[in-house]
Order: sequence, then C-alpha cells, then structure tokens
Amino acid sequence: MANEWDRGDGEDMDDEEEFGPGSADYDLSDERGYGWEAESGGGVRVPQWLMAAVTLLALAGLVLPALFLIYRYG
Repeated sequence: MANEWDRGDGEDMDDEEEFGPGSADYDLSDERGYGWEAESGGGVRVPQWLMAAVTLLALAGLVLPALFLIYRYG
C-alpha cells in the first residue's frame, strides 16, 4: 500500500486538497496568521514597557531580600 512517504522525487508533494481545516498541520499555516498579529474582536494588549516594568519589579522582589539577608547575616 503506497502512502505519502513512498512517493518518488519527481512527483508533486504539495497537494492543496490535503492541506485544510482537517489537516494536522493546518494551524501552522500562513492562512491562520501569527500570534503577534492583532486579531479582530478585541482582547487586551499590554504595552511592552509595562511588561518590562512588571518583570523588573518581580525580579527585584526576589533578589533584593536575598541580598539584604546576605548583607545582614553574611
């Protein structure tokens, strides 16, 4: 029984009818778009500067107490 792996090198490997909503690779296609593209219908988009500020505050909250304890009892 021949399957897609048994095709020869000269045969056409790009069958458009096999690639669609029923295909396992459909979500990886250009038709779906990319995650960073704005989708219609909303959703809250957080500015990058706010994400960076929250990340820095979280890191400071983890690192500064440890540095304080090392300095005090070190």
